[in-house]
Amino acid sequence: MLDLFYNGILCSLLVIWLAGFRRQRLARFLSFVKSHSIVLIAVLWAVFLGFGAAYCLYFDQLAQMHDIPAAVNAAVTSEENGVNPYDNNVVPRFESKYSSPPLWTYGPYNYLSFDLIVYSAFHILVGPLGMPIWFVLTNLLFSAFAFVLLQELLRVPWRFYAPFAGTVMLFYSFDNASLTLLLMVSSLYLYRRLKANNGSVAIIVMGLAVMTKIYAIIPFLVLVLYELERCARAREWHLFVRNSASVAASGVIAIALMLPFGIMHVIDSAVLFHTSASTRTGTSWGGTLLTELPLSGSEYTILSIAFVAAAMVLSLKLKNVNDRIMLVSLVFLLVVVKSSMAPLAVPGIFLPLRLRETSKPAQGEGKQALHISLRGAFARWSRKPPTTKEKNGSTL
Repeated sequence: MLDLFYNGILCSLLVIWLAGFRRQRLARFLSFVKSHSIVLIAVLWAVFLGFGAAYCLYFDQLAQMHDIPAAVNAAVTSEENGVNPYDNNVVPRFESKYSSPPLWTYGPYNYLSFDLIVYSAFHILVGPLGMPIWFVLTNLLFSAFAFVLLQELLRVPWRFYAPFAGTVMLFYSFDNASLTLLLMVSSLYLYRRLKANNGSVAIIVMGLAVMTKIYAIIPFLVLVLYELERCARAREWHLFVRNSASVAASGVIAIALMLPFGIMHVIDSAVLFHTSASTRTGTSWGGTLLTELPLSGSEYTILSIAFVAAAMVLSLKLKNVNDRIMLVSLVFLLVVVKSSMAPLAVPGIFLPLRLRETSKPAQGEGKQALHISLRGAFARWSRKPPTTKEKNGSTL
């Protein structure tokens, strides 16, 4: 069944992204927000406080609506007991989503190995707090760091940013997408803040994000192609080689992370599992546009890959890396099998970054405005003070 809420968010992201190409339109929107800032702040804080109160009051019911905490907990405890969760059906999943009581099925772990390693480490640290407390607190920690770094990039006033970030943090607190979010934002932060070698470092960190959830491969591939193209056009061959080496290093790290669990076991359960509806038998799926078509598993996979590949090629026509990621990620989300709201984090990160860039003065505009301002200040400073007669309006 078509998920109207999910696809509504996708369409909204698409409309906002397209509207952001017009600087005047964005300026009018920002002017409207500024003139109604008090109302907006009140609404954001009301939503956050209301959601936070409901979150605390109905925490147990919310926990029962999510199967990811149970899946991660089962995977990490199995790994600690010497059982490979990628080769054994030890992970519980909802057979039908939000049924009451829930129907469970068991299968291998469906997230990549760096996710399992990190959550295993935090299970040792905070696992004694019990389920799902340890999992929720870990996710809140990850997302808190992610939103602090993102605020450093966006420079949005905290009075607007804090309630919005807090609401999203609570929303994703039952989802291990928080770790992927932290790694993606960390990569972007390094990419923007480091003056030298920024591409190579950011590529490796984004590669670690891919090793948590497979949808992070979209910003990874786009970032790699963008950096290699930029270095080739500028004939910065030393950076081209360095970025290529970072891609190779990411591949080596990925193999090293999968090797203890069996490379093919990890790929089968955490990558191929998400490629079609037929492979997701026994768990929740659906809601995207392509899943409404009567396609076999192989046809679905081929069409999904074709659409994403076409978007990747088309994105090369765009000059801005954030625009490229927005295009490919939106196409990816419209055709890939949907099982959670987690992949929305990709356009959710890059859209505000792109709008932030659009809202800045164009190159040269800032210097021109500064020049005019300084010239006016100098003229006022050098102007002779008026005489008493001039003040009274009399002239010779």
